[in-house]
Amino acid sequence: MAFQISWTDYPEQWDNQPVPELDFSPSDFNHTLFIGDNYPVLKFLSEKQFKVNLIYIDPPYNTGNDFTYNDDFSQKGDKHSRWLSFMNRRLILARELLQEEGCIFIAIDQSELYVLKLLCDQIFGEENFVNDFMWLHGKGKKDTWSRTLQQHTLCYAKNKKNLKPFREVEYTQWATKNADNDARGNWFSGSISFTEQRSNPNHHNYYSITSPGGKVWTRQWQLSRNEMDELIADNRIYWGDAPEYDSVPRKKVFNDTPTEVIPRNIIEKVETTRSAQTHLDQLLGEKGLFDNPKPVDLITHLIEITQMPSDAVILDFFAGSGTTFEAVCQLNKKDNGSRRCLLVQKDENEIAQLCKRRCQKVGNITIIN
Repeated sequence: MAFQISWTDYPEQWDNQPVPELDFSPSDFNHTLFIGDNYPVLKFLSEKQFKVNLIYIDPPYNTGNDFTYNDDFSQKGDKHSRWLSFMNRRLILARELLQEEGCIFIAIDQSELYVLKLLCDQIFGEENFVNDFMWLHGKGKKDTWSRTLQQHTLCYAKNKKNLKPFREVEYTQWATKNADNDARGNWFSGSISFTEQRSNPNHHNYYSITSPGGKVWTRQWQLSRNEMDELIADNRIYWGDAPEYDSVPRKKVFNDTPTEVIPRNIIEKVETTRSAQTHLDQLLGEKGLFDNPKPVDLITHLIEITQMPSDAVILDFFAGSGTTFEAVCQLNKKDNGSRRCLLVQKDENEIAQLCKRRCQKVGNITIIN
């Protein structure tokens, strides 16, 4: 039986707004920014049986600080209860909105990381936890005992059995040898088959190929017959040394070759908080409008590794400065995709107006108040 987390509910009036009737069609819409509290908007979308492929949110962390927005949910004697209740209601609705093949990313720091993990296990199911994708965001936050270099991004599937495998693209740079003096330069060899003992004769990739030395290899391959024939014709299969050519066939991988790999949960090759702040300042022509924005390439990375379709619907109901929308626009430009983005941002301390300005700078978006 899963551990159950409980808390004292925060006052009902915090979320007792009636469900609005918004000028929004779930079947036909463009990029949209809803200005208002996210809870009634989520209820509206849920009642319309609206579905999204992916959710990214960067909610308040309950640090006790007051940055651009209120981030203090504490009450006398209890730091966590109100924040948990606040998140619980919204995450239950978020789960309802996800497609069966969908997933959610939740940014968080260590202030509420562990109770959030328990809460998400309760809502999404422990079996649907994907990973904690930790972003190394700069020089880190230090105290007397240590320096914390990472921020956390918990990822859960709606149903992990239906979630596509995550992948990222790396460009090979570590080949140092060229065993056959290929004019294309250094390469290393990668496995492309199962052993005869592990091969399934009934698999559609079970077939025979013949080396230049005449040796026949019959086994289950990780490539279709057409893909194999293309690699052979392009001299990208290494058969072993001449003249025998009797080594197990392997694929030649040259430097600068894009290769799909399983993503690491430590994200290093993205910008820092400081560079994200500089980008936002330059984009809007003012300094210090928003505290600690996320880098655009962090969000694009998370979207890309999910291998969601190029027409995916992406929801961010703690939109902040609008980083998610800029990431979606950049991805669409990169691969000619047609992803659509829904943002929700409460109009406190002019954040929604800041988000609106940023969105209108980088793309076309419908604004709904």
